Formats: sequence, C-alpha cells, structure tokens
Amino acid sequence: MPSWILASSHFLLATVQYPAVSPLMVPPPMREPLRIYAVGDLNLGRTVTWDYLLKGDTLYPFRALRDTLHAADILFGNLESPIAPVGHPYQRTGSPVFSAPPVAADALALAGFDVVSNANNHAWDAGLVGVFETLRQLDRVGLPHAGTGRTLAEAHRPAIIERKGWRVAFFALTRAYNPAPGRFYTHIGSRYIAYADTAWLYPAIRRIKASREADLVVVSMHAGTELAVTPDDRMRLFFQGAIAAGADICLGHHPHVLQPVEWYRGRPIVYSMGNFIFQQRAPWTGLSGVFQFTIAPNGSIALDLLPARSGFQATLATGAAADSIRRRVGPLAPASSSTLSAP
Repeated sequence: MPSWILASSHFLLATVQYPAVSPLMVPPPMREPLRIYAVGDLNLGRTVTWDYLLKGDTLYPFRALRDTLHAADILFGNLESPIAPVGHPYQRTGSPVFSAPPVAADALALAGFDVVSNANNHAWDAGLVGVFETLRQLDRVGLPHAGTGRTLAEAHRPAIIERKGWRVAFFALTRAYNPAPGRFYTHIGSRYIAYADTAWLYPAIRRIKASREADLVVVSMHAGTELAVTPDDRMRLFFQGAIAAGADICLGHHPHVLQPVEWYRGRPIVYSMGNFIFQQRAPWTGLSGVFQFTIAPNGSIALDLLPARSGFQATLATGAAADSIRRRVGPLAPASSSTLSAP
C-alpha cells in the first residue's frame, strides 16, 4: 500500500520502496548427485603416437573403456606427455622424455575428458614450445586444464567446471620436476608450471571456498616416490593440509603404481592412481583403475573403483588382476580408524 506524507500543507504521494535483492537471498541452484571420475598418468607419446594417433586411430587408447569414461559428469586425468609439433626436439632432462602430437588433444576430447592436469615432471620435455602448444591444443578442442600457463598466475589458477548445479575447482601442481630435481625455482620452467607449495595453495583454496566461486575443490599433485606402494609422510601431510584448508578430493600421481586410499576429515585422498595410458615393464605398473567419486546433494562423498589394466590402451581388469588392484587400494569407504596411521 502507498503511504501518504503531509508536508508543507500538501499531500504528497510517496513511492513504495522495496529492499534491494542481496546475492545471499538468491537461492542456490538445485544440486543433483555428481559423478567425478579420475584416472592416473596419460602418456600419449611414443608408441601411442606413431602406431595409433598419427595413423588415424585417434580413440585407440581409450576405446575399450569409452562407455565408462563417458558415464562421468566430470572426467579428470594427468596428461604426462606435453603436446608439441611432430618432430619438435626434446629437452635434455636426464630422464626419459615424452611428447604427443596435436591430435592427442582430439583423443582426450573424444574419450570424454573434461579437465586435465599439465603439472608433472615431464611438463618441460618439449621446452617452452611444448608448454604453450599443449595449452593451445587443449584450448582448441575446448578441454579445460590446470597446472601450467602462459604466466605463473595462469598456472596457479584452477579450472572451474560447472555440472548439475555444482561448481568444481581443479588445482593441479607438481613436486616432481626432471630438469631441476630438488631445485625447481632455479629453472625457467618455474615461471610457467605450478609447484606444490603450501604458501600459495592453501590460501587459494580458502579464498575460493570463502568467495563461493566453487562448491567443491579437487587438488591434483604429481609427487611421491616412483614404484613405492605407500605414500611418504610429506605427501600425506600436504594433502591433509589441503583438506584442512577446504579441499574435498585429493588426487595423487607419479609413482606409476597404485597406493592405498585414505580418508581425512571425511574427505578422500587417493595418494597414487597409478598409470592409465602408460606402458612400463614391471607388471604391477599395469594395475590401474577408474576412481569414481559420487557427491550427494548434501556434499557427502562416496568412492568406488573400476579395476583396469593400463598400457597403450586401458582395458577392464578382471579375476586375479582385479583382486590385486582392490587389495593395493584398500578400503574405499571411511572407517572409524584410518588404514594409515598419522605421521
């Protein structure tokens, strides 16, 4: 109803004033159950490049599990092979070097990937050309990425994926770095690759949660000891600190083998997802899986695992191999006491 105000012996009609709508009064979008699937190391170079990708069989590495991968609302993987022009020279890093051709980006998109990490010890295998070409090709196919950038600020920036009423931020970083092991910041790559430093990561997680820019935060780190069957204490403390800062899911890769899952404050940590598209000699490096996280509308998280075999093509694992995979990963549900004691 309008109100009447008497002023200077005249009746004046005052307009009705409605309160401004605050952003906090806008109801959040309806959230549905969300499926986030994650896999380990993806090496689309070498044999995968020459025998399949460059011969037109773009989907070969993922064909056997394509339906499973496409069932995810968000599919994540660690891109271990930077993308570079065919024939581009490698850098001398003192370690094996990998790169993949531009068509590798198309392979990832066809397989259903929604976001990848570029931060790992092979990020500099094709030098700065490879860092920038990887970004260019992933952008060309519309595939979000995190962990490297044209600037350090871009490398630190998370990829944010929106699905089913959720905003999910993916941070990607590395502690393994072949060109300068143990002295990352002395190398030029430190200007373009995100290092796993708590000084910037933990505050970034807190800011993105406090600002409500993201509802969920996933932290991906390339670190640990190759072929070790359990995580080291530094990695455990790093991921536990990330969860204390507000991370919801932590994903590890680099050891090339599976390691146990741990739950911390009701949030899962997969210390090593092992290989996925990666052929190595040791038989246990071929034990892999698709880690399947289901987030309920109330934010609770459940974890399941589809056992798989890694190689030039990822395939379903059954029988004794599947049993071995599940034993290595351990219980997938939180327990009253963790399977790993605190350091």
